[in-house]
Amino acid sequence: MSDKAYKNILLVRTDRIGDVILSLSAAALLKDIYPGCRITFLAREYTAPLIALSKSVDAVINDHPNLNARGLAKILKTHDFDLAVLLHPTGRLAWALRLAGVPVRIGTAYRSYSLLFNRRVKQHRKFSLKHELEHNLDLVRSGLGIESYSEKKYLPEISVTGELKEQITKKLSGKIDLSQPFIVIHPGSGGSARDWPIQKFADVIDRIQNSEFRIQKIKVAVTLGPGEERIKEKLRAYLKTQPAWVSGLSLPELAAFLSQAKLMVANSTGPLHIATAVTTKVIGLYCPMIPCHPKRWGPYGPGHSTLIPPVELCRKCTDRKCPEYDCMDKVTVEEVFSKINQSINENINRE
Repeated sequence: MSDKAYKNILLVRTDRIGDVILSLSAAALLKDIYPGCRITFLAREYTAPLIALSKSVDAVINDHPNLNARGLAKILKTHDFDLAVLLHPTGRLAWALRLAGVPVRIGTAYRSYSLLFNRRVKQHRKFSLKHELEHNLDLVRSGLGIESYSEKKYLPEISVTGELKEQITKKLSGKIDLSQPFIVIHPGSGGSARDWPIQKFADVIDRIQNSEFRIQKIKVAVTLGPGEERIKEKLRAYLKTQPAWVSGLSLPELAAFLSQAKLMVANSTGPLHIATAVTTKVIGLYCPMIPCHPKRWGPYGPGHSTLIPPVELCRKCTDRKCPEYDCMDKVTVEEVFSKINQSINENINRE
């Protein structure tokens, strides 16, 4: 066990959706280590409503990136935190915690500003094939001097209320009947890795809607994030069938929608991790770059699956200079449809 029972803890994760979802397990771990403690998250305003759906988080503070370290420190100081863990540190955030006078500050040891942490953990992530969620748990345990003190499996988790489900059912009325089974296809991504070709997503959608799934009345819903209308137009050029188009949802609404799906098929992207956090099974399509590899960024937990091109791993995509370009084309429609068929049949057998 650690040397002190901390009561007022700050977790800091101000990057993207998937990163935040994979950090929530650190809050659950801290709740188990220090029963009754209060966990606050410092996060981007965009992801804050999603974090608020976690039962392990008591409060969220929105990080205003236009605030300098001193301005942020002034806000944090009013909360009187006794422990802070920077799960994804930056110099500005490290200085803010130091200036706020947080007594115990946990962070990685290999940054130019690591001296601002008084609990430094030797941890490299960029080219690691250990899962990001496990890196987060390790940072907490090592920073507190705790060995893996239980065999409990920590998974991504957020809770969707019945009220939120009713809200999304009404909002999507006329587009899709959520009382009927549906599969979600999410063809977009945040642009951090190579994506599966749009034409192949279209082929999979058509194949689902022309297969035996039609007899089972399983519908396809295509989800689109902000700024992804161009993807809709590209898909439409290839499609022979008509899916339901779902866009314009807030992150909590997207979580409520995904929680009712039978399955999600997606590139490596934040909504994929939202699906895992609401216990919807996922098929993830991943490129072979080590920083983006599914061993680090794949859907975490039982029952999910991933597909990756059958090529050598690489550290950085060189586009057309690569002899395997475009490697994502090597993941076939047959492979993806087979995974979908397997997952749906397993789902039916469990029911």
